[in-house]
Amino acid sequence: MLHPHAELRWVDDSIGLGVFATRRLPRGTILWALDPLDQRLRPELVAQMDPVMAPVVEKYTFRNRHGESVLCWDHGRFMNHSCSPVSLSPGVDFELAVRDVEVGDELTCDYGALNLERPFECLCGEPDCRGSIRPDDFDRVVPRWDELLRGAIVDVLEVAQPLLPVVARPERLSEWARHPERLPSSRLHRLAAAADARSELNA
Repeated sequence: MLHPHAELRWVDDSIGLGVFATRRLPRGTILWALDPLDQRLRPELVAQMDPVMAPVVEKYTFRNRHGESVLCWDHGRFMNHSCSPVSLSPGVDFELAVRDVEVGDELTCDYGALNLERPFECLCGEPDCRGSIRPDDFDRVVPRWDELLRGAIVDVLEVAQPLLPVVARPERLSEWARHPERLPSSRLHRLAAAADARSELNA
């Protein structure tokens, strides 16, 4: 579920639609959380689909650590990539604002964290743009993602959290806010790290 103070807008002819903030959202705001309406499509189900569905699955889903293609039911599926993203996910199923978001700012994430199957040319235009977003970005960029997330989690209890009711095990937020070093690493979303993810999250 996407934060309620976000709306869909046209970006340009190259990018298409994007998601934009309608209110100021401080650092530490939970911007998206996996909820029961989001569809998690098993690889065998995707493989059995008519080929006409392949472009839809590729464009509007991301692969989680279990290899499932996740289709967000709301505008979350229109979040665009940025090499300097507003929103990142620790090793659990929600995303945090890693900096303050002003009214009209686009809500972006880093597609390098979405278990890409092939590289693509980046159009984000950020000064630190990586140019080509590749499957191995996950391994190379994760230290920076974790650093940003640990900085943001300390604010999570100090800001309004309308998505808290759909966050799994929200009681963990208090511990992570006090001890950001205990926040699960975003590397746990890596498809190849599925076994490690299950072990750490169930500890």
